Order: sequence, then C-alpha cells, then structure tokens
Amino acid sequence: MLSQVAPPDISARAVLVADLTTGVEVYSSNADAQLPPASTMKIVTALVASSILDLDEQFTVQESDILDPTIFSNMQLQPGDSVTVRTLLHGVLIPSGADAAMVLAREAGNRLEPGTPDPVGRFVAEMNTWAAQRGMTNTHFTNPVGTDDPQHYTSARDLVRATEVLLHDWLLARIVAMEAYVADISGPNARQVELFSSNQFITRDDVFGIKTGTEEIAGQCLITGFWRGDNQIITVVLGSADRYADTQAVMDAVDTTYRWLALGIGAVSQGASDALAAQGLTFMTRRTVLMTAAQAEQITWEIVLDDQPRGDRVGAVIFQLDDRAVARMSIYSVSSGAIEPDAA
Repeated sequence: MLSQVAPPDISARAVLVADLTTGVEVYSSNADAQLPPASTMKIVTALVASSILDLDEQFTVQESDILDPTIFSNMQLQPGDSVTVRTLLHGVLIPSGADAAMVLAREAGNRLEPGTPDPVGRFVAEMNTWAAQRGMTNTHFTNPVGTDDPQHYTSARDLVRATEVLLHDWLLARIVAMEAYVADISGPNARQVELFSSNQFITRDDVFGIKTGTEEIAGQCLITGFWRGDNQIITVVLGSADRYADTQAVMDAVDTTYRWLALGIGAVSQGASDALAAQGLTFMTRRTVLMTAAQAEQITWEIVLDDQPRGDRVGAVIFQLDDRAVARMSIYSVSSGAIEPDAA
C-alpha cells in the first residue's frame, strides 16, 4: 500500500496530484471543494468548441469578442480579423486568450442553435452538459473565459477529469505543451502574431503543459503535467498565492515519498538491463512502476529462462518486493534478430 505524502507548506486552497497512467491519486487536499478556477477552465472551452467546429473553419472577429486587454489575457485579435478554429485553439491554450475563447464560444453557440440571441450563453450551457456527462459533479460554468462569478466554479478533481480528456485529443495535448506559436491572422490587417505560453514551467524537460489561470477571487491557479518515468502525473493547485512555488512544493513532497521506477528497454531497470546485456539478452518493452521510496530500495529481480523458448522470447525478468512479483517482463536474445543490438 502506498504511504501518505507529508502535507507541504503551501498557500493553495485545494490540491490534487494524480498519476493518470496508473489511475492512482498520489496526494490530495480539499480536492472536491467548489472553487473559482480562473482560466484553467479554458481547457473545457477548447474541448467543447473543438467538438462542435471544424479545425479549418475561418471566422471573423467581432467587437463583442474583444474583452478589456488591461484585465484579460488575449491573443491580440482585432475586430475584422479572420482566424481559423485551429489558430483560435492555440490562442486559447497558449497565451490564455480571452478574445479567442469568445470567438469560439460565439461561433459554436451559433452552430448549436442558429439564430439564438445569446450564442455565448448557449455555448456555456453546452459546457455544463459536457462537464456533467464526464462526472464533473462539482462544476458549473457561467462564462467561457474564467471570469470570477459566484456560480462559476469547479474542483481540483474535476479539472483532472477534464485534463485527462484533453490529453486524449492529439491536437489539444500538443498545444498545451507548446512554448510558443506563430498565429496567422487574415483580414484587412493581415499579420502574424507570436504567442507565448503563460506557463512558466513549460520549458522544463519533465513538464508537458498544461494551463494557467489568475483572477482576483480565484487567486493563482495552475494545472501542470509532469513526466515521472513514462507516467503522466497531473497536479492541480487552486486558490494559490504563488502557484509555481506551491506546485513545486507539492511535487517535492511527492517525489520524496514515491518513486516511479522505469523498467525495460532504455532503462537501467535496477541493474537488470546490464546483466541481460552481458548475456546477450534484452528487453523489448518498457513500463513504469509506482511505489514508495522505501519500497524502491527493496526491489530485487531475477532472470528466469524458459525451458522451451517461444519464438524470439527466451524468458523473463521478474521484479519482486517482499517475495511478491511487481512486474514480469519478457526478454529476448539479441542474436535472434528480434531487436537491433544497440536498441536497448
């Protein structure tokens, strides 16, 4: 059984750390509290809009789409600009553009209910339906940009649910991992605009996104995707005074408690890979095992060769903890030609 992470000293009102690959909740504090999410909820705006509109459709920006740039982040759109849905999605998720979110909401709302007097409201209703269908029971939206409102809230756990959906969308998952993007804007003032990520963690090698948010009542909010081995770890902090310091403190506490052991091809495998290489053997697959730091120090392994090899497979390495197998990984002869000698 996994042990409990020691609570870090942080300012955030709610925190959740989840290993999406294993389905394990690694750490949580107040994870189901209904809190204002600021712009972190724009991941839902992007998900719902991309499910309604075609990526290559082009729309014209209207005056009503432009929110006060001194208050709201934006992608520098102007009335009369013509922009594709694909570009608008980049504008929503990279610099957290409220203008891009409004264009998508308006156009998607009109697509859902042609002629509606309130297309943005119609879109927000669709966002709430989408959230309910995915088990986001502590979520209710009143706008597509994250503006503070007593009836606009979500929870850290619900944001993890939405993030998991986003990461299964090849385009959106790619966008939230981008440091920058050059947006092509057509219309009477055709130009290119370079967009930069609002996420200070995005340049780190172990980070693959995902979304920032800041509002007066919501405080600083952040959804971060971390790699640990081959596993995708999601952290959510809501209501923080310093989202980056809080996220780092949470991950430091988690990393002190847990280990993600990479086993198999391309990994040290607790020394098993070197032992296999000395015998002309190798792994062909790879997996990551989650356990406590103390357990990781007790992992043992043994090479078990098959009495009657099946095809290229010659046996397995069994990784054990307290006489219990935690992983069993097939091994192959390098000379069989099943794998190039230098691939491991």
